[in-house]
Amino acid sequence: MKAMLGAMHGHGHSSIWLTVLIFQYCFQQSASLIYWTAYVDFRYFDRGSNETVRSVCECGVFGVHSPLESASGLIVLPNQDPLGCSGNTTFTASHQPWIALIQKGNCTYSRKIKAAQREGASAVVIYNIDGTGNDTNLMSHSDADDIVAIMLGNILGTEISKLTKNGSDVYMAIAVANAHGLWFSATWAYALSFTFIGITAITLFYFAFLLIKRMYRNRQLRMQQREMKKVTGNAIVKLEVRTLRTGDPEVGSEDVSCVVCTDSFTHGEKVTVLPCRHLYHKKCIEPWLLEHPTCPMCKYNILKSKIDEESDEQPSSSPSNNVFSLATVTVTETSADQQNSNIQTAETALGHSSDSVRCDPDIQTQYIYENQAFEEEPEITVQQDINSQD
Repeated sequence: MKAMLGAMHGHGHSSIWLTVLIFQYCFQQSASLIYWTAYVDFRYFDRGSNETVRSVCECGVFGVHSPLESASGLIVLPNQDPLGCSGNTTFTASHQPWIALIQKGNCTYSRKIKAAQREGASAVVIYNIDGTGNDTNLMSHSDADDIVAIMLGNILGTEISKLTKNGSDVYMAIAVANAHGLWFSATWAYALSFTFIGITAITLFYFAFLLIKRMYRNRQLRMQQREMKKVTGNAIVKLEVRTLRTGDPEVGSEDVSCVVCTDSFTHGEKVTVLPCRHLYHKKCIEPWLLEHPTCPMCKYNILKSKIDEESDEQPSSSPSNNVFSLATVTVTETSADQQNSNIQTAETALGHSSDSVRCDPDIQTQYIYENQAFEEEPEITVQQDINSQD
């Protein structure tokens, strides 16, 4: 039972740790998918209308390794390579601070960002390739993580690039907006809820299975214990039980006492004698035997004697038949004189056995037996011997 409880306790700890690891993994994955948007505020002077045009939108996305900081400055394009991938990419800025505007493609984000950073840019804006509309991607640039870098959609980036190429001074301000990702979306909330419910259901089913299995084993154990007590009770009924008399050597003896209660035997007490010939008070030994069907002193199992008796009773009829057939063959082969001598010998033996049978009751009656089952067995045996002799 302790081993089973220990196994259940170990399984319970394993399930808890598994649940914790799953939630930790889900949290780490969700944290890696979180991205921050950026407010993009750009303005330029429209010479046609002589007005300053300003536009503000939450349309930028910070790079994965970008500092979440604000930045502002004049938009500057690469001089020769609009993709900013060549080793000699340069920028011409009329004043500080300035922000590099580079189109995505041909090389990594880190290379583009480093090229602008070498020229003194305060921030880098990379806009998406043609045909992607205003869609943006999450940039990864672990080699350039000390400068603000955001991505814009192709439509907005192309518009700002054209204004800059046409000679307009475009100023941009970048500010941190909001966090987004699966963790903050309804889809992720549903997925997390179903995951939690699923893990909880699996854990509950697992513990329910262990509980049912434990209850089934306990039920089987109780049935075995009841069956064992029933068998033990039947064996106890057949034990030798007698009442002590004044002349019995056990009465008042300092060397003999009941091991269960450690009290000496007195006149008139009922005692039980086990097959191993150890003596105990009847009221003391019977509760003991129901729980432990062994002798408290020598550990003799009383059920063993019952099994031996049953095994002896099964072949008891065959030896008598063999002796009878052997006697018949011997009589047919011997002469008349030998038959007479055999008959005399048999009568003599019968006389001795009858004497012994007559003496047995005198020996047995020196005790007063209280167990009828034990008392009837010798009478049956003597009756069988007399019938066989007749």
